[in-house]
Parts: sequence; C-alpha cells; structure tokens
Amino acid sequence: MSDRPEIDLLHASIERVWNERDDRVRLAAIGEIYHSEATIYEPARAVTGHQAISDVVAGVLADMPPGFRFEIDGPDLGHHGVATARWKGGPPGEVIVSGVDVAREKDGKIIEHYFFFNPVS
Repeated sequence: MSDRPEIDLLHASIERVWNERDDRVRLAAIGEIYHSEATIYEPARAVTGHQAISDVVAGVLADMPPGFRFEIDGPDLGHHGVATARWKGGPPGEVIVSGVDVAREKDGKIIEHYFFFNPVS
C-alpha cells in the first residue's frame, strides 16, 4: 500500500470487487478489502456484510453488457481515513454509467462506502 491507504482500498474495491464476476473470488476480495461490519450505501438502499455486498455486486454486473468494467476516471482525494474517487463504467470505448465513490476506512478496511451516480444524459 501507498502512504494513502484509504485511496488504495477504494481503488482495490473498484478493481477487485466491482469488476469481479466470479462469486468466490469476489467474496474473498471483499474479505480482504471490507471490514466485517461494512455497509455500502446506494441512493435507494444500504446493505451490510460481506455476502450482502457480494450479492449487490453480482446483481449490478448481471445487468451490464458484455465487456462492462468500472475504472477510475480522474484524480482521487483522501485523508484521515476517508477517500473519494471518480469512476466510469461501460464496455470498451463506451461509458454508460459514471459517478463518485466515497469510502471511510476503519482498522485498515472499508467500513462505509457511498455511491453517487452522475445523471444519465
């Protein structure tokens, strides 16, 4: 990890959790990145716990087209255990969703993860 562990955790979440289609691999990554009491907050719901987070990710990815991936899109910020990262998602060469994530870490893992989505044009 770098000298910005909260940013490293958020980047790892986007890459290793939100892009992982294999349930077992994703759940193992969640265990490494997310606190056991972690909650993710989307505009319409909040879920707590590793399995619940994995189930949300599986549902999101199941609704996406082939080749869909999330990636960091722009500068990130972080200090005192809180990080933000801009992201975009879509198949190669296309963006179908974008937004900003905010995560707070506790004991070296993400404890709260908030998702903010840009309006669809």
